[in-house]
Amino acid sequence: MQPEQADELRKAFDAQAIGVLPRIWCKRCGELSREHRPCPEHQRRKCAECGNTITNAHFHLPYVGHAFVTERLLQVDPSWTWEPLAINTATGLPAIDDKGGLWIKLTVCGVTRLGYGHADGKGGGNAVKQAIGNAIRNGAMRFGVALDLWKGRPEVIDAPATARPAKANPKPSDAEAAGLRRTIAAAGHQRGYTPEQLAEQFAQWNRGGDIGKASPALLSEFLLAVKKLPVRKDGAS
Repeated sequence: MQPEQADELRKAFDAQAIGVLPRIWCKRCGELSREHRPCPEHQRRKCAECGNTITNAHFHLPYVGHAFVTERLLQVDPSWTWEPLAINTATGLPAIDDKGGLWIKLTVCGVTRLGYGHADGKGGGNAVKQAIGNAIRNGAMRFGVALDLWKGRPEVIDAPATARPAKANPKPSDAEAAGLRRTIAAAGHQRGYTPEQLAEQFAQWNRGGDIGKASPALLSEFLLAVKKLPVRKDGAS
């Protein structure tokens, strides 16, 4: 792979290519989501940001869809390809693991890297398509495609037995504020602003206020202001 090809793969996507995925942060709301109802502390309503009717105890993860990732791969290497890491000997089809996931080998510009995708609870043909698309996006991330968006995703880490005692569970307002800050970062990224630049914008907007200490109500107002910021031509670095 040539340096210019690697740079092209890592190029930032236009704002219209970036969507948002809702993720519920309230454990009880998550447990009740299959019943289409929230916990007693939250409300279920249509979200203006992602368009879903969902508990208000959620935040948004920015992502680039399978079609835009495929387009980027084709632009850089029209001959790119993927293949399953393993084959089910009984069916001759790609092997699916016990979690419903699919491991693949993604080859771009002669370089092969692994990717993993899953159907996220879906069934039937849609599950297969989702697992493949998810695996391709995950594999493409190993080449730097939309890497800046993946970097902002929270990781779930099991603490070792020797770790310091965990802090008390955050209050709902703390978790809501954290989710709003992630949404603000995604909205700012679409307009070419880094998190540091957004913090400066918040300080100017709120007369020296700290975005890291702002309430959910204040952050919701600032999110609307971010969506009206002029697009920076140089983009977020």
